[in-house]
Amino acid sequence: MNFEVSAKAPGKILWLGGYSVLERPNISFVTAVDAYVHAEAKSIDGNIIRINVPQLDKNISGSINVDTGVLSVEAPKEILLLKTSIEVALRYVSGKGVRLQGMQITTHNDQAFSYTITNGKIAKSGLGSSAAVTVAAIAAILKAYELDKSENDALHKLAQLAHSIATGKVGSGFDIAAAAHGTILYSRYSPDIVKGFPANYSNKDLLEIVEKKWDYEIEKFNMPNIFTLVFANFIDEGMITTAAIGSVSKFKEKNPDKYGELMKKINEENEKAIVALRSLDYREDVEKNVNQFRDAFNKGRILTKQLGVLSQVSIEDDDLTRLIEESVLNGACVAKLPGAGGRDSIAALCLDRDDQKLIGFWNSKKSISVLNIKVINQGAI
Repeated sequence: MNFEVSAKAPGKILWLGGYSVLERPNISFVTAVDAYVHAEAKSIDGNIIRINVPQLDKNISGSINVDTGVLSVEAPKEILLLKTSIEVALRYVSGKGVRLQGMQITTHNDQAFSYTITNGKIAKSGLGSSAAVTVAAIAAILKAYELDKSENDALHKLAQLAHSIATGKVGSGFDIAAAAHGTILYSRYSPDIVKGFPANYSNKDLLEIVEKKWDYEIEKFNMPNIFTLVFANFIDEGMITTAAIGSVSKFKEKNPDKYGELMKKINEENEKAIVALRSLDYREDVEKNVNQFRDAFNKGRILTKQLGVLSQVSIEDDDLTRLIEESVLNGACVAKLPGAGGRDSIAALCLDRDDQKLIGFWNSKKSISVLNIKVINQGAI
């Protein structure tokens, strides 16, 4: 069969559940945004695999075992995740009894992901490009071979697995879930599901883990339309999420009771915030529920800042706290450092026309750059 298909997966913003989502069954709220990673797949003759990432100036080629999907190709570390995602998808397709063929796959990011070379480094805006490229690449391959991405939630599970294999099985998977499903409430799967997956896996292992019932919880959940998103990234700065999670994990090991108590409190505030959001989605008692959302949101944020202090991670340093407080005085209903925190990005929700006031305030700051993105509800397409 010949094919030429494309797929795309959105970036994300984690509003509720930073760090606390690592612990089951704590809840998180993550929105998708209209910034995408795109993947194009087209068939080529023979058993050749070509992987092109022009924005990183990477263009590699090798071979596909057309009977198994195993790749013979050397991938630099910058695109190891992409290579792993392609191989997982191809091996799943092969496990379904489909004979493979040569393929070229090309990926590129929308400008909002801010893939730029600065001082010899890749600068990102914190929108989750690694999760989005994983989902987009797998979605393109499933589409090329006309397999249903929603059967057994195959796209989502394969992407969780590929991301875990390539990155060392760290994290809750909320970003993959949002790239696949869009704006959602999410509680993570048990880590043992992927930790127990064999390193030298077979195609049968892939089929079985997709067919298996996972214990994550995903609920489609729209951001109430009374809010407008304003988002900015910190110029030439960022947070290394895996390192931050590692430091929090060390605190957990040394202080399990204190960690558990803090996580419980954070999750309780997040649940209160979601109750208020549910009411706002139905336009119920708007002023009362905005106030309840704001109160719970801010309490959860401050508790997460406390987690950073105890873990010696700069989740929200005092300078950033002042920026958040000033942002509220200049148009934000709520504001926070989403996801892992730190100097990756800052996100705010505004009411009425207050977004223009906040954009003006943030544009006056030399350290941050406002991005033109909006919340969307749909995941990968």
